[in-house]
Amino acid sequence: MSEQTDTTNLEPVLISPVVSGMIRTWSEDETRLWSIDNPEGLAELLGRGRIARTMMPDNRSREIAFLDAQSGTLSVQPRFASSDNAEAAGSFQLGDPIPVDGDPWDELELALAHVALSAAARSEFWLVEQGGWDAPAQPHCLFAVISEDGAANAVMEAAPAPADTGVWPDVPSDQPGVSVAAPASQETIEAAGIFATTAIQTWNVHPWDVALTFGKLEDFA
Repeated sequence: MSEQTDTTNLEPVLISPVVSGMIRTWSEDETRLWSIDNPEGLAELLGRGRIARTMMPDNRSREIAFLDAQSGTLSVQPRFASSDNAEAAGSFQLGDPIPVDGDPWDELELALAHVALSAAARSEFWLVEQGGWDAPAQPHCLFAVISEDGAANAVMEAAPAPADTGVWPDVPSDQPGVSVAAPASQETIEAAGIFATTAIQTWNVHPWDVALTFGKLEDFA
């Protein structure tokens, strides 16, 4: 899957959200945590429907970038080839992980809130899942804005059901998952960040261990 040129060996990688100035990449062979020279610049591109994607099962997709591990360069390509989308291209320099400053979970929550607003505007749903090319179906947390009978609801689902969070409702232990819904507004859509982050914290992972999967609402079932 690599793209070989005279000077670079670019490999497509899946990427985590930008959290505390770092990202995780997943290639076919390994996963690595990196610092990034312009975290704000990359964060503004991720989850906005603007950069290249790779198809996943069930008509879903994940964003990808292209990594030259030798030089520590991450290249981002536009999802659509047009002059309007040219600004989605970029190159970022990666380095060794850095000490965490502040609470990375708060940063992940904010990042997912922004992604939720953008996805809702594109009529897309997303799932937060464990990263990697062969991620398991669970655990996951899903967000969508679903319209029925003229009313739009912001919907969150998590499986397995998060327990004792103070955010998600507690359900019987034999119930495989849990969902919540509220009339869609900027506030309830942004709350996806709170619900998703709270669920992820029960998975025994770090904020850089997850990736986003996207789908169109007409394929949602």
